[in-house]
Amino acid sequence: MTKERLTHSRMQSFKLCRKKHYYEYEVGIRKETDAKALRMGHAGHEGLDQLKKTNLIDVACQAVKDEYKNCPPEISQYDWEIEEQTVLTLLEMYNWYWHYWSLNEHEPFNVIVSEASFDFPLRNPKTGYAAKNFDRAGKIDGIIKKNGRKLVLEHKFLGEDISHGGSFFERLRLDQQCTNYVDAANSLFDNVDGVLYDLIRKPTIQPTAIPVLDEDGKKIVLDSSGERVYNKDGKTYRQSADKKLGYEIVTRDMTVEEWGLKLAVDIEKRPDFYFQRHEIARLESDIQEFREEVWQIQLDIRSHQRSGNWYKTVNKGSCTYCPFTSLCLNRSQIDKNTQPYDYPEGFVKLEDVHPELG
Repeated sequence: MTKERLTHSRMQSFKLCRKKHYYEYEVGIRKETDAKALRMGHAGHEGLDQLKKTNLIDVACQAVKDEYKNCPPEISQYDWEIEEQTVLTLLEMYNWYWHYWSLNEHEPFNVIVSEASFDFPLRNPKTGYAAKNFDRAGKIDGIIKKNGRKLVLEHKFLGEDISHGGSFFERLRLDQQCTNYVDAANSLFDNVDGVLYDLIRKPTIQPTAIPVLDEDGKKIVLDSSGERVYNKDGKTYRQSADKKLGYEIVTRDMTVEEWGLKLAVDIEKRPDFYFQRHEIARLESDIQEFREEVWQIQLDIRSHQRSGNWYKTVNKGSCTYCPFTSLCLNRSQIDKNTQPYDYPEGFVKLEDVHPELG
């Protein structure tokens, strides 16, 4: 009998909401178009993988471009290209920051291996016997050597504060993903001393509208009837808008190249806002606690598989960004026997419920 794989993503899904886990890992359906955050994270990881392997930023950027070759019909070409440029600029400035700008402040590391997959028996921490239905599986972003010590390398693209002492940093101290990867790395690569979290913050700034200029380099301000507005002297053109009077500046969308430059300048001004590295240690007691948790989770999953009862967790944290909220709201009756042509619009069935391991 082929065993199921228990990954960090699957455990997180199960702990967050049983119904979400059911759709993702029992039925095996996902949104046809990945959410923006997932797309950017995946593309960024592909670029970082090539950067680690080759130390060539051009090769890394090409890996990102390959991820953005085909624009989905439901996303505008402009938004797609802006998203692509965002990932490219973050990657280019990451390379500038860690490989050049901050060399005197931060000790570089050597990559031992990049993208290390693991798949081995899930064992009872008390008896050592292997679970009948599940193996442990995952993919580690890398194993590195820094200051003579081996560390797990974990990349994260995030939309929250990544500074030391922030809320994310506090969560890292408890994060079981750290423990999972340290335990796996100990089995694959001898003992490691902890995890180096390599964090990249997504921008809070956005592309802005650019004023259209006339032949003399002056802004074009129009009134509500579409006529150009003069100053009080009747000779020179007005250069500012006024909502009360109905005066608006004619603008155009920022080009992709302009957006890339704007983001690069912002990163150069405050690189610590965008790039941080946090080292997290793990004790043997942490690993033992994790093994006990994983064993209990697989027992709980088996219990739900036998009963068929996959209840919902309904709160802001579980529902706000859940891709399956519409299915719950519409009381969709989808199970393992539902044929793909009966899925709600926008959902597809995956051949492998663990695309992150591919």
